[in-house]
Amino acid sequence: METRTLKLPDNFINILVNLPESGMGYQIVKVILRSGKVLHKQKVLNSEILLLEENELIQARDIANIELENN
Repeated sequence: METRTLKLPDNFINILVNLPESGMGYQIVKVILRSGKVLHKQKVLNSEILLLEENELIQARDIANIELENN
């Protein structure tokens, strides 16, 4: 499957910058959408680039919140 990227808005970048990394240069997060849907175990690179599978058709405005995923 192809992967596509989504640049996160500054408000989410500012939150993620202050949270620990899951690995070198990335964080594993839970993305909560305004629709109520939750995308688990999503990877964010450098606290600003969300990696999405090609079938996940969301835009930055669809995101209500982002949290670190509990392991």
